[in-house]
Amino acid sequence: MRKINFIIVVLFLFFIGSATGQNIKNKQFTLISYNLTVDKGFADEISSLEPFIETIKTYNDPGNEKLKAILVHIIYYTLKENLEKELEIEILPINTFMREVDYDDYGYPDANIRTALRKGDSRFYFKVDANLETLTKDKQDESPDLFENVEKPFTYPQLTLDITVYNNEGIIPVAKWTGITTPKYPLTINSYFLKGFDNTEMEILPPEDQQKDNLYLMLDRAIHNAIQDHYND
Repeated sequence: MRKINFIIVVLFLFFIGSATGQNIKNKQFTLISYNLTVDKGFADEISSLEPFIETIKTYNDPGNEKLKAILVHIIYYTLKENLEKELEIEILPINTFMREVDYDDYGYPDANIRTALRKGDSRFYFKVDANLETLTKDKQDESPDLFENVEKPFTYPQLTLDITVYNNEGIIPVAKWTGITTPKYPLTINSYFLKGFDNTEMEILPPEDQQKDNLYLMLDRAIHNAIQDHYND
């Protein structure tokens, strides 16, 4: 009886391992959907940057959400570059499905896994949900001393990246990687806050250099945290 129970446990662990410990190295991934949510509270908080934001050139801009148009492509392509490099995978172009699926106003596929399995031929599929929100009020209530010497106006945002992964064998996700980050301290709302998103290069220095924090550096940390979440599966 003990032997049977042992075999059952081994088989169960094997099943769990095969479901979560996917071998993704050198495999092709196809994006099926990407959604970026910019919290209204955050947008209102940085509204003093609107004149600067209006000067930033954007692509595939539907014209009604300039801030989102600035952020959406940099977030995705920075994430893509890092996932490919760190996980040694290949992510196909966002128009891989051609006319077989719908696309959003920014040119990203707007499909579900059922459609992807019918129309695609990748080993893996994934969707990305990004959320940018403000925690300023909560953080001020929690740690008022943190804001004492900060130049106004300021913000204390949180960036969350959720990456849901499917394989070509079914509609149940085989992995979910989440990266969440907040700034090291409240961030002053000025043009540097958006450096890296304003068509200028943002160099990321080693931690010991104590680089001044901004939204692009937060993105880098969120991506790093999502990748670490994969390795912790």
